[in-house]
Amino acid sequence: MKRTITYIVITAFGLIASCKRDFLERDPYGVLDETDYFKTDGAGLKLVTGCYQPMQDGWGYTVNKVAIGDESVDNADAGGSDPGDRPQTTEVGRGRPLSSNPLLFETWSNRYRGIGRCNIALDALKREGSNLVENGAPLPSEALARYFAEIKFLRAWYYFDLITVFKEVPLLVAVEDPSTRKGKASIEELRNQLYIDLDEAIAEPNFPRSSELPDNETGRATKDAAYTLKARAALFFAGLMEQGKMEGDALGEYLIAKEMAGEVVNNGQLQLLPDFQDLFRGDYQVGPFSKECIFGVLRKFDPAFGLAGDPFAIMNVGRNNVGGWGGNTPTRDLAAAYDPADPRKMFTIISHNDIFKTSSGGEEIHNYRGYFNDYNLQQSRKAFVPQAYRQQNDLQRSNWQPYWIRYSEVLLIYAEAIIRTGGNHAEALNYLNEVRHRAYVTTSKVDEPAIYRLFATGLKAIDEATFASRYAIKTSDDILQAIKKERRFELALEGFRLYDLIRWGEYANTMKAFHQKYGFADKGRDASENSWPFPIPQIEIDRSNGVLVQNSNY
Repeated sequence: MKRTITYIVITAFGLIASCKRDFLERDPYGVLDETDYFKTDGAGLKLVTGCYQPMQDGWGYTVNKVAIGDESVDNADAGGSDPGDRPQTTEVGRGRPLSSNPLLFETWSNRYRGIGRCNIALDALKREGSNLVENGAPLPSEALARYFAEIKFLRAWYYFDLITVFKEVPLLVAVEDPSTRKGKASIEELRNQLYIDLDEAIAEPNFPRSSELPDNETGRATKDAAYTLKARAALFFAGLMEQGKMEGDALGEYLIAKEMAGEVVNNGQLQLLPDFQDLFRGDYQVGPFSKECIFGVLRKFDPAFGLAGDPFAIMNVGRNNVGGWGGNTPTRDLAAAYDPADPRKMFTIISHNDIFKTSSGGEEIHNYRGYFNDYNLQQSRKAFVPQAYRQQNDLQRSNWQPYWIRYSEVLLIYAEAIIRTGGNHAEALNYLNEVRHRAYVTTSKVDEPAIYRLFATGLKAIDEATFASRYAIKTSDDILQAIKKERRFELALEGFRLYDLIRWGEYANTMKAFHQKYGFADKGRDASENSWPFPIPQIEIDRSNGVLVQNSNY
């Protein structure tokens, strides 16, 4: 017994000593602590890339953003297999969504995930920037400065998405303890922080202009994107100020929008593509790399790297033989708004019984009956990728991508800001008619991958003289009203319509009139001046232990 006990004690002692030295303090294989991670090659760029990740979330960002921006208003309906398929979008469209609405919660959680990633990245770069390595050498200070600017732009981008939906939300600009609970910041405080981030990004010499961006960096933010976002935000804040929904100087905001958009127009070295079709043909080989695309999320189906296509390109395409899931159905109202001579109508909306070529040379007749589209019988051309541009005819295997900032929007912002600030009407018309000239004169009158398009019927070549006499907006016209209409024609189904109706103070009247005229799915039934801002998700209020308070209109 004595030998046995001695053996156990010695063995136990040896085991304890061994564990303490060799096991308990041994670093796990394959795991780096934070300090060591920042010494690995490319760590800084990975941090920046992570800030874009929420925008790569096809459901939480792309589908969500267009659902909020277009399907909740008069441009499109929710669609889907049946009325119970996408009730969250239909509910927002009625004008009085519940605080439990999943679409609104998805917006909140996705954008705050982006903000959180930006805050973490900024904090890490401040602490560890001197340790960063790129291509085996210390990261140049110029690259680090660009990273800071890029991340600040993205944080402002996510915040502005939240502002357009909820108006006032918690403001987080640093890494917070998980137990921290914050109430809403005022709209004025959010505006100030948004401008601080954008101004610092714009002031950074190493933040490139869009014209300086090489093709292999397509999709990254640029100084022109920051200028445009500030102009876009200034128009929104000006509209709220005019309506008494926030404090401030509306004219001052319009002047900011004019200055920011003017910088892009006059010094950005950007231009419209001559043919609108090149943006939405379906190949995505021209538009994303053009001087018109200022900011987009580049997508590529590449299974070798685990890269899938954006689900937007199957969610918002016709069902039945077409193979999509039938979301985002353009309304009759949108179709009726277009001039029949405007080919953008054809490149925005596909009609029931339109025919496209198949990859084998056959015909694909689009059948939009038998699902929650029997009323409109239309789908988005901007979401559709014809078979010739897919792999194995799979709608999820394509290079479809969204355009979040196009140069045409900048021209329309500039034209509107000139008018709002009492500027020269002839100057504003130059920019407005530049957009219209591309549409009527230089855009194709034939949808190349199609065999038959209903909205191609009657399209004709329009020469310069005919454009000038019949289609160009004149100084005698209501120019501001023309700009409003042009924004709808140019940007339909790209997520802008709610933003415009709210800032113009036209949401309630537009949606009530829509309900009275159409009545489909009760869209607009409950719309009123108290519909917006939409309710903060109740789950977030519950998590805050009451620190976060619901919007007063809900």
